[in-house]
Amino acid sequence: MEKETLEITLCTFDPAQPGPYEQYLLPQVAEQARREPEDFVMVGAAWGRYAVGAAAVTPDEEEPYAAALASLFVDPQVRRRGVGVQLMRAAAAEAEERGAVELKLSYILAGEELEAMDRAVRSLGGEPEFYLPVYTMDIAQFHDSPLVGRAFRPDYRRPAEVVPFTGLTREQLEALYADPEVPWYVHPQNRVRMRPELSLAYVQDGRVAGFWLGAISSPGNYSVQGVWRSPSAPVTTFHTLIAAHLSLCYYHGGGDFLYHCSPAVEFADELIQRYSGGNYRRLEEHKASIPLEPEDGDDFTGRVSPSSFPAPSP
Repeated sequence: MEKETLEITLCTFDPAQPGPYEQYLLPQVAEQARREPEDFVMVGAAWGRYAVGAAAVTPDEEEPYAAALASLFVDPQVRRRGVGVQLMRAAAAEAEERGAVELKLSYILAGEELEAMDRAVRSLGGEPEFYLPVYTMDIAQFHDSPLVGRAFRPDYRRPAEVVPFTGLTREQLEALYADPEVPWYVHPQNRVRMRPELSLAYVQDGRVAGFWLGAISSPGNYSVQGVWRSPSAPVTTFHTLIAAHLSLCYYHGGGDFLYHCSPAVEFADELIQRYSGGNYRRLEEHKASIPLEPEDGDDFTGRVSPSSFPAPSP
């Protein structure tokens, strides 16, 4: 059966007041945009009176003349109708008008959705590249696990040596950030999505000897942003941190959730295989860059005004 053609209206909207488009933004992006609206360009898609998707663009952290697609989501009821491509094209045009020479993308999908996103990126002049595998686990399957099942029991108590990042002293944080043993790719200062209240440190002799960095991947779901253990820390450090982090997320979200892990090194992949017992869905993170032709040579910045279009219904 032929798919219905949708009349989609695209518009920019105020990052500080997303209105009905907020449901289509990553929570951490919406939160940051409220604090720093000048650093974002928001594009919304409406179908008649209803919001059906949104995209967010922000300056790239590493390259001053590049923009990054920070969020892109389309309502499931209107997917496979080209709405995502329209949002990406509009986001690229907004970045181009503000001086960006390229729009960078990073997305995590699998199967047909991944193939569709790759095609969309290519249609806009980009070339997707595989970056990392991503494992998604339904925590409901792990309540009876002999390795981590205790984390979900009412009598579980976090060990005294495990401390949330929000409970570390300034001296402990400074020592950790200056520790040459911590690899750059898992360093807490380089993991921009890491949430201190969802991240745990293993403290030994008053110093951080290991950590498990957490983040919110989507409403009610969580991800691991980086793990590290000092060679001087006990071999049980990761086991202790994994259970404590699962328990933290379980009670933070009020129940079961999806857990996302991206192993950057072999030992992290081994941890996932060991603790998951094969109960996961494997996705892929792809990265791409769409070349742009800016109208001026200014560094990319947001500076978007509220849209002149009428706001769709919630």
